[in-house]
Amino acid sequence: MENVGKKMVEAAQKAVPNVPLKEAHDRLAAGEEIVILDVREPNEWAEGHIEGATLIARGRIEGSIEKQVPDKSACIIAH
Repeated sequence: MENVGKKMVEAAQKAVPNVPLKEAHDRLAAGEEIVILDVREPNEWAEGHIEGATLIARGRIEGSIEKQVPDKSACIIAH
């Protein structure tokens, strides 16, 4: 089973682009509409988070992403 999980992670890493922090900052500063999902735990969120971000704990993304981000073409940055 561990091998299957590892393969799923590798496939996801290939399919989902990584946006460098500077690029994300520049895009936000330019006014680009970007959804920022904070996938940390609530106690981490409480310690500080990006203004305008939405908290969706990593273990709950699949169950709430469509409600939180109904626009399937939205640019999403997970933090």
